[in-house]
Amino acid sequence: MEWFTAVGNGPFAVAILIMFGLTAVEMVALFTGFSVNDMVDEFVVSHSGLGAADGAHSGMEATHAEAQGVFGRFLSWLYVGHVPVLMVLIVLLTVFGVIGMVGQGVLRSTLGFAAPAVLATPAALFLSLPLVRAVNGGLARIMPRDKTSAVSPESFIGRTAVIAGGTARRGLPAQARLVDQFGTTHYLMVEPDDADEVLPDGEVVLVVKQIGGARFAVIRNPNAALVDR
Repeated sequence: MEWFTAVGNGPFAVAILIMFGLTAVEMVALFTGFSVNDMVDEFVVSHSGLGAADGAHSGMEATHAEAQGVFGRFLSWLYVGHVPVLMVLIVLLTVFGVIGMVGQGVLRSTLGFAAPAVLATPAALFLSLPLVRAVNGGLARIMPRDKTSAVSPESFIGRTAVIAGGTARRGLPAQARLVDQFGTTHYLMVEPDDADEVLPDGEVVLVVKQIGGARFAVIRNPNAALVDR
């Protein structure tokens, strides 16, 4: 603990603690059947440009699209879309924390002092990124493709889902299970498009629009033949 809390090790200690926290959350989600990875992946895809089609933009729209493109290319470089976002984050936090701790330890043993955190943090992050990319590349090759393919949340519109976590009311969304065109299961938060509608657990619904992030408006499925499996 003395080494873990030594001066200059703060950012790296916090990174390792967050990594353990994310791992614990993912383990709990695994046993409860709630896919945190799917929700995070869908949010990142919809806000980073990874799942967006290329198009023409002008003015400030072009600037925003370019910024999304740069961020999206960086995420793609880290294999986001091939490896779940939470796993990429866990790898990044682990590598960053270990490199920072070891680097500070080497400085103390050779020079007698550690680097200030404000200098050590960007240096450790810079050194971490190539290793994080290499680890994620290895994970992308061994992980099942149908568990790591990120799709745009916009593709969920027009597909059916099943309420799988409580009763959905306007303003009080419930979890729903949806199978995409690749056969991958996603979990999203849904609420009725009709303010007076109440959708119970087990109800088959049709996704009609995206409200924001991983939240969607739905209606009762109007045709049993539309059920996606």
